[in-house]
Amino acid sequence: MKYFKIINTLLWLATLTGGVTGCTEPIELIGDDMESRLVITGTLSTEPGYQIIEISSTVPYFGTDLPENIDAAKVVLNGRELTRDAPGIYTTGENFAAVEGETYVLEVWMDYDGDGQQEYYSATTTVPYVHVLESLSVKSLVPGAVDIPFVLLAGFQDTPGDDYYGAALWINSDLYSNRILRYYVHSLNDYSQDGSFIRYPIPEWIITGSLVWDNGETYDLYSGDVLTVELQTLSEEYYRFLQEAKIEKNQHFPLFSGPRGNVTGNISGGALGIFGSYAVSRKSVILPKCPGLPERQ
Repeated sequence: MKYFKIINTLLWLATLTGGVTGCTEPIELIGDDMESRLVITGTLSTEPGYQIIEISSTVPYFGTDLPENIDAAKVVLNGRELTRDAPGIYTTGENFAAVEGETYVLEVWMDYDGDGQQEYYSATTTVPYVHVLESLSVKSLVPGAVDIPFVLLAGFQDTPGDDYYGAALWINSDLYSNRILRYYVHSLNDYSQDGSFIRYPIPEWIITGSLVWDNGETYDLYSGDVLTVELQTLSEEYYRFLQEAKIEKNQHFPLFSGPRGNVTGNISGGALGIFGSYAVSRKSVILPKCPGLPERQ
């Protein structure tokens, strides 16, 4: 039995308007004689910047080969052809920002199977509306004390109906949530909270005197360090993709690399992958003076 892996350096997608609807397809990645599959990934954000679509293929999961990016004949977002910046990497330009509430259509033409005919792949995403992160604070888990460990409390106004949230954490200028298991995803459909102002403790990030990074090194924290949370309102298909990717575990996160397999995507035409979107709001908090945190010298 063989497993296949998808490794993409960027998993944040772009979006387009139009009438092409991508199907939702469970990714089956188990089989002795399974052929490689085309993988298309990308996300669109309301944050201005390069929005990237990446095209590659699957490889045996227990093999040593890494997937190679593959060029397409044409990659189009809402009728506009994207720029090829590197093999299999297509971008919108540096100041593109997705518009809240707008639907985007991604279209890709390429001869992946080598039969001389261009195949057509597509997906759609509708950009969620921003939920402003109105407050961010640290709360001690020690009763009656101001000391580590702390939990981060995020405050924002929920809107009625199902909403899908993600969050990323920076410590000073360093991104801490660079693994899928450290990236926070949550669906808020509890009717007792629906439409309320939420003060939510983020369980993924318990703040202690030091945190362990992916390379095994520790990152020491000090009073006065700045913690920044980026609250992301996720499109539903992107949320479901991330939830399943977290279950697959131990894969570096979206933007940074892809999940192992058996993850639901939304690319039509038989390709694997995801095209989703998210809206962004940020807020920072300074770690207070306390017995468990020294001051920087």
